Amino acid sequence: MGGLFKLLFRMYSAKKFLGYFGTLGRRAGFLRQAVVLFYCLRDSRTPNFVRLAILGALGYMITPGDLLPDFITGIGWLDDAAVVAGAMKIADKYIQPEHVMKAKKFFPG
Repeated sequence: MGGLFKLLFRMYSAKKFLGYFGTLGRRAGFLRQAVVLFYCLRDSRTPNFVRLAILGALGYMITPGDLLPDFITGIGWLDDAAVVAGAMKIADKYIQPEHVMKAKKFFPG
């Protein structure tokens, strides 16, 4: 399983991934939680089953053709928020204070 994560990390760089979230700004209040999940995913202490759940959630977020298209004002981000909330519940025990601090630096306020 470690080889799969190494391949994915090479394909999807932190700079590109976080750059995507940076372009969204504050449009969706749950974006900070998504960035917390991103840092939890990159932490080698996070178990593989949690990393897979996070990969699924973050992958869903960046996929343009999801259940509710993101361009629908008011409701377009609801499905993404629900997926992130589910992943947060799974990852809760493995989220470290440094993951939260890094996300706060990325999305201050």
